[in-house]
Amino acid sequence: MKNTLRIALPGLAEASATAPLAYAWFDRQGRCARSGELAAAALATAFPGARAEAVLAPSDAIVTTVQVPAVPKRMLTAAVHGAMEPLLLSDMDDLAVGHGPRAADGTVTVAWAARDPLARAWRLLAQAGLRVDALLPAQLVLPEDDATPDQALALPADARWRRDAPRWSLALPALSPRQRSPWRAPLWWTAAAAAVWIVGLNIHAARLRGEATALRTRMEAQVRAAFPDIPVVVDPLRQAEQGRNALLTGQGASSPTDFVPLALATAGALPFAAGHTAVLRYADGAVTIKLDGADGKDPDQLAQAPAMAQAATALGVRIEKQDAPSTWRITRSQP
Repeated sequence: MKNTLRIALPGLAEASATAPLAYAWFDRQGRCARSGELAAAALATAFPGARAEAVLAPSDAIVTTVQVPAVPKRMLTAAVHGAMEPLLLSDMDDLAVGHGPRAADGTVTVAWAARDPLARAWRLLAQAGLRVDALLPAQLVLPEDDATPDQALALPADARWRRDAPRWSLALPALSPRQRSPWRAPLWWTAAAAAVWIVGLNIHAARLRGEATALRTRMEAQVRAAFPDIPVVVDPLRQAEQGRNALLTGQGASSPTDFVPLALATAGALPFAAGHTAVLRYADGAVTIKLDGADGKDPDQLAQAPAMAQAATALGVRIEKQDAPSTWRITRSQP
């Protein structure tokens, strides 16, 4: 009975969503902490998420015992149904049948009620937001020595309300209504917001990539326009800086180990590097270049071609393969 909301149902034929229901709330110590009458929706609001036991009127369910032979647990329900058939006046398919465990003397307590009215009452309670875990015949809840066993539970919440319920009831899985989770709508909106955010992020990333490509194209065009002698633009900013410095010094040319001449020689020695340069560094008279292999060819194999070695010799550069994949260091063969 700890943390349990016990509800007294009217007759199943009279069940409605707005009818007031007598209830008693039992706290952690099993004491009746609150009782009264409220409609099902108001009960769900007053006791959100509480475990609820709905007690049927005595006239809506029949409780008795049947004698069952010793059978495996998985066959107990079938054995109970077989023992019940002589007691029934209607088709068993029209009934909701529940039973307890088999006692040592072979008796089993069974209960049944009309299937459709019981399912309808359970559905009304679930639609109001109540979490009904048990549908109990009144005979299983009222005290064994109750003076008025034919009367339904009524206020005040006296000793007739306090008996512990058995672990079984008429709340059969086959009758369970599909209760709508209160988290379904928030989760759906969260998923929708995440999808919109991801789509927006991809659009923004694509826009940034387009802007970066356009910026690089404009930079290359500006470098080519300012320095028409540069055949290959690898690093627009650095090449423009080198060309500007050469113009400022009035030399009109640079030494063979400067960046621009060495970069031009590199472009001639590594023609397959055009458009596939991932990293290019210049330091101490040497250019280090790493390719991305985006054309589907293996740069390491291309680097072994005799034509590349002949071109490097003709341009006066020395190409050294580095430990990192697709990475070479280019220096002048003669300082």
